[in-house]
Amino acid sequence: MSTLILFLPPARPGPATEYSYTLTADGHTALRHATAPAALLPEPTRPGGEVVAVVPARALSWQRVSLPPGLPLGAGQQTPRLRSVLEGLLEDRVLDDAAQLHFAIQPGANAGSPVWVAVCDRAWLRENLQALEAAGRRVSRVVPEFAPGPTASGSPELCALGTPEEAYVVLTGQGAEQGVAVLPLTTMALTLARAGMPPAQAADDEDNTLVVRAEPSVVALAERTLGQQGQRVALHTTSQRALDAARGDWDLAQFDLAST
Repeated sequence: MSTLILFLPPARPGPATEYSYTLTADGHTALRHATAPAALLPEPTRPGGEVVAVVPARALSWQRVSLPPGLPLGAGQQTPRLRSVLEGLLEDRVLDDAAQLHFAIQPGANAGSPVWVAVCDRAWLRENLQALEAAGRRVSRVVPEFAPGPTASGSPELCALGTPEEAYVVLTGQGAEQGVAVLPLTTMALTLARAGMPPAQAADDEDNTLVVRAEPSVVALAERTLGQQGQRVALHTTSQRALDAARGDWDLAQFDLAST
């Protein structure tokens, strides 16, 4: 089997929309990476092949809420009542009309305890999924590019993305109360990341325990910007990021967008 992992574009889809994609046979190694319109995307081999759509970090916001005890949250229990509860909890926290937003609850969430809710534009997500399905690439899962929770290193991590003209960093792994932060590519991002490190690691800067990655388009800029603070920067390709995202346990296809 194989998996086609593709990044959703920041704008609503149109005739000229192209998708950056990675094709993998084992979920860990990229067989192919390129950009193509929906109709020209490769098809994952059957049986067992799937299409995974990745929502970019800048298209998502993360909200932490406590849902009322006794409210069913499992698969098949995402009712209009649950949607209404989320709208009520989030309407004062989001800039847009809550009715126009898509919500997704973290895996394994329990009512009565704080849970993470991913939030994005509802029409944008739906139209992208419909465009892919119309091209014969029906999406099986929708995953976030980055998600809250512990990182592989057990400490905060930074990933520099974008272009030299519009570079930014994504900060993850700051603790249970912090989601995913998207920040300008400056030394301030490095300061914030180091502030969230365990004291023993933060006190020892010489071993560069803080993980900082950058995609090829901005790796030189990241090295110039963050290297001033003695920070090493590791190259991390778009394919590697796509594979990491697809291995996560989130699925944003919930409520009216739930996979069937």
